[in-house]
Amino acid sequence: MKLISLNIELNRHHELVLPFLKKEKADVICLQELLEEDFEMYKNELGMDGIHQVAGYIFDKVHVESTGKRHGPAIFSKNIIDSGYFFYIGSLSDIEDTFDNYTKKENHIENRVFVWCDVKDYNGQIFRVATSHLPITHHGEVTPFQLEANDILVRQLKTLGEFIFCGDTNAPRGREAFDRIARELKDNIPLQYKTSLDKKIHRAKDIDFMVDCLFTTPKYIASAVDLKDGVSDHMAVVAEINKLN
Repeated sequence: MKLISLNIELNRHHELVLPFLKKEKADVICLQELLEEDFEMYKNELGMDGIHQVAGYIFDKVHVESTGKRHGPAIFSKNIIDSGYFFYIGSLSDIEDTFDNYTKKENHIENRVFVWCDVKDYNGQIFRVATSHLPITHHGEVTPFQLEANDILVRQLKTLGEFIFCGDTNAPRGREAFDRIARELKDNIPLQYKTSLDKKIHRAKDIDFMVDCLFTTPKYIASAVDLKDGVSDHMAVVAEINKLN
């Protein structure tokens, strides 16, 4: 099974993202920062089923063109047979706050949601794939809030059985927030990759952070793992996933 994970940075790179995804022809596509209003468009463009769960509103000084719009992680595939989600920071009811109340919250402590789905491949095997967009810190530093969020997530992951987890951790590999997940799951991003931020597109040109992830539990084997640039402000994680009998 071919899998792609990519933070698309809201609506800024459709002209790069969609041709890339169509060319790669992955069996499963996991996106972070997908706007709610673009979900159906992506389903139609990709010719896939999909799930999308809103995490919250956009309200920051960088993405002013998306202020007030709702975003969240999504998974696309041809044959989704089951799906679910859970909030590990905040709750579904928190999203229903008025926008005026929501904007009083600091952007980096907004709701965080984890989505998963079971997909059937051409051989009839079932793969459980999951994605999320974890809490951000502005300079890659580790904060108590970030550690708390990751600890809650790790505890809830133990209820999912065997799975593949990809997405944007917002926590540099080698620091405690990332490592608390990596101690529980296998990190499949090759060590030669030092950053998953695209320096030509990302607004922060002077940092090297490996923040995008491809974790697996023992039943899944990731191979041919590659990072592709020129697609968004993050590189796309591309991999082949096999399942042990």
